[in-house]
Amino acid sequence: MRSLRPILSALGAVALFLMLATGTVKAVQTVVPPTPKLRGTIKDPSGALMAGVDIAILQGATVVKAGKTNPEGSFSFDLAAGAYKIAVAAPDFHTFTQDIRVTANMPSLSVTLSLEGMTAVVNVTESVEQPILDASLSLDATTISGDKITDLPDDEESLLAYLQSLAGGEGNAQLIIDGFEGGRIPTRDQIAQIIIEPNSFNANGTGPRITIVSKQPGPARWAGNMSYRYQDSALNARTSGTTNKPKNRRSQVDFSYNGPVIKGKLGMTFDLSKSQSDSGDNFIRAFTPAGPLNMAYTSPSTSDSLGFSQNWYLSKKHTLADNFYYSRNKNVNSGIGGFTLPERASDSKGHNWNFQLSDNLTISSKMTNTFQFRMSHSNNASVPRNIGVAINVLDAFNAGGGQNQSESRNASYNLNETLRWTPTAKWNFQFAFNANHQSSYNDSKSNYMGTFTFSSLADYLAERPLTFNQTFGNSVAQIKQSDANTSLQVTYRIKQAMSLSMGAQYTVQTHLKDYNNVSPTAQYQVQIKKRTIVSVGARLTYPTVGFSMGSYEQLLRGNGTTKQFSTVISNPTYPDPFLSGDSGTINGLATARQTRVEHLTSPYSINSQLSVNESLPKNWRVSTSFSVTRQVHQIRNRNINAPYPGTPLDPFLTPDEVNLLRPYYPFVGRINQFEPVGNALSKSLSFTINMPSTKKFLKTMLSGSFQYGLTWAADDNQAQNPYDFRSDWARNDQRHRFQSSFQVRPPRLGSYTFQISANSGRTYNITTGKDANLDQNINDRPAGVKRNSMIGPGSYNVNLSYSSPVLSFHKKKPEPAPAAGAAAPANSALDSLIQSATQAGLPASAIQQLIAQVSLQPGLLASAGAGSTSSTKPPTLLHPQTTLNVRISNLLNHPQSYGYSGVITSQLFGKSTGFQAGRTIALTLNSRF
Repeated sequence: MRSLRPILSALGAVALFLMLATGTVKAVQTVVPPTPKLRGTIKDPSGALMAGVDIAILQGATVVKAGKTNPEGSFSFDLAAGAYKIAVAAPDFHTFTQDIRVTANMPSLSVTLSLEGMTAVVNVTESVEQPILDASLSLDATTISGDKITDLPDDEESLLAYLQSLAGGEGNAQLIIDGFEGGRIPTRDQIAQIIIEPNSFNANGTGPRITIVSKQPGPARWAGNMSYRYQDSALNARTSGTTNKPKNRRSQVDFSYNGPVIKGKLGMTFDLSKSQSDSGDNFIRAFTPAGPLNMAYTSPSTSDSLGFSQNWYLSKKHTLADNFYYSRNKNVNSGIGGFTLPERASDSKGHNWNFQLSDNLTISSKMTNTFQFRMSHSNNASVPRNIGVAINVLDAFNAGGGQNQSESRNASYNLNETLRWTPTAKWNFQFAFNANHQSSYNDSKSNYMGTFTFSSLADYLAERPLTFNQTFGNSVAQIKQSDANTSLQVTYRIKQAMSLSMGAQYTVQTHLKDYNNVSPTAQYQVQIKKRTIVSVGARLTYPTVGFSMGSYEQLLRGNGTTKQFSTVISNPTYPDPFLSGDSGTINGLATARQTRVEHLTSPYSINSQLSVNESLPKNWRVSTSFSVTRQVHQIRNRNINAPYPGTPLDPFLTPDEVNLLRPYYPFVGRINQFEPVGNALSKSLSFTINMPSTKKFLKTMLSGSFQYGLTWAADDNQAQNPYDFRSDWARNDQRHRFQSSFQVRPPRLGSYTFQISANSGRTYNITTGKDANLDQNINDRPAGVKRNSMIGPGSYNVNLSYSSPVLSFHKKKPEPAPAAGAAAPANSALDSLIQSATQAGLPASAIQQLIAQVSLQPGLLASAGAGSTSSTKPPTLLHPQTTLNVRISNLLNHPQSYGYSGVITSQLFGKSTGFQAGRTIALTLNSRF
């Protein structure tokens, strides 16, 4: 019968129309008053309309109507005439409440929400699949907020991989958490928004960007999170290529607790972490005089950390955040693996701390300012277990004593100032200033006992070393370095579907006398056919630090006057290298020095990109991008005292005749010079498909992304002829790449996140294992063989992360019913609000925000609990819950090799030099309370 109702209703309407048309029924003379409508729009402080905002209409503690604003930011409810209360909730905005009286023909409302703090500066939309429109962001940027956040992977590793895949990069998207770059991702229940910009051409950086914003104004109650992660070799598979499987365990405990110290004013978070590991994923792949050695080994390590952060809500327009983090670590039996044997092992330990401060001020509804300060200190030390002369046999084995004794202390300081101004909805200006200062104390005795290098195992057995080099002198280096940059970014929203942004950054640093480093950038975006966004961008980029602090330390140590000296002897005697040698003796003629060209300029790159973002039916999205990047003036370290012209020499030349060919004779040692002579070029084409999280199959929710990339790259790095870099211009890439991260959520069975990757082989070089041109670089190739002429095999991998449903659930006991005639406690009114809001379909995130607002504004439900003085804690939807996460790396236990030897004299020539770990399983028990 129910199925016949629409048909009967339609037939009745047709009959009534015919009767009226023929005059059979007289028109009714009474006029029925129209049903009152409550209509309006929701805007942010800049005046932009807000879509997907939660709205509730209440009478007392009962939600009469609930819904969301449409894509145009409008809402409309049919209501009976009378008194109501409207509540508007959106993440990172103050909950808006107001008493209203609904009447017929009442005017439309216009509600402008105020920001909790300035960590959120974008419009909020519930759909991750739809592009958002904001003057300060690219048109193809998207946000994830509200209930969509609960659809994301639960564990941190899977969540980060999933967000990186949505950004469309190769796992290299810039991650910004609450204004700070990098850091640990908050848990899902602490995240208010995630903004993803796949094509950001900003004066402060180019490329994909992921911005995560925590909830404001902080937690409404004290809550905690504890997780225990455990791994055991008994659950893992043996690494392919090894002959043993050592026993090892890994355990890690993480604890965090956060809540309001002063509700609505001060929130605080504490973090504790401790881990112990007997890592057994490492292996040795070597060929010794006793035969091949393929074994796994353990490297015990411990680490612990302590951190706390505070969020101060000084006013509606002013917030202050600070955090402090301290950690320490200890590693035993480290520094070995690959060709390096256990006798070269070392132990290390260290500790570090950092402090961050962020001040966010809303100067007006159109202008905000963010000031940030960061400082960090670290101490590290490494001690070899066996001190002695080192023995290196090319692509065979590395033995002898350790050569990495060191002690270092480092400090860094950073200031950042960002001013944002949006005078109208079409214009956005961003001015930024950034300054850094670093200092380092490094006592390094690396290679103070000397190292023999042999071309092959046969040469080692015959005691014919190729070279001997030894470092001596002052082992201490103290360095300071400063750099700064300033930028201006202007974005003009020409119209709703068209945007133009332009900007420039200027950088300067100590230790580099190059002061014309201006980096311009521009991007044009247009939305066509309502579903397609085309982006064109270009940028010339100077790095923030063009000449690194490590390079300057290398220059300072090797300048030949104040710090260290390196003696290099070709074809030395063994085991005493100083008895004879073709290229010099201990008198210092063969010492190596480090210098740089007089006018060392900063490297730069030119990047251009064309991308098309297509929104398909049912919220599928396809993105295609093509980019070209050219790197110019890349800094190379060249031996400018190699025998000219650097090609293979006549084998009948005597050592003295060879030395006469050196440009700086009678000095016959190495002179390594930093020069801005390198070049590189890459072209990349990528296709990305994003599956909407609303996709369901047999009641199972599916979501994810799939990306294919095609890259062609070439450079002139690692030249065998130091006088002709261009002749070694060659391909250097992995041509094909595939990445996928998708989630499967069957009903009541938890969620499964799969991460799939596949790559074609990487190019590698063939070398003779000799130094035919006596430039003391062992990278000579056979005659007629080009650089990177070989390609290794491809590989693939599948990882799986499973998150269970809640394993334990504790329901809050209902409040006892009040005595007859007594006023209903405030909590009873809140319980009624939760029940009615849930029945009305209001999402949990909006209900929780209303609860937080009620706890700060008891008058919101005064009509339901007038006169109540109950001081009991307000109810919450965030009940304690425990989940189990199982992460399986290399799910299929597929043998994965990497690194292929191209040294002809090695017994491993043409074979892999390493293997990835076999299947490993990690169990994590996570409890939130």
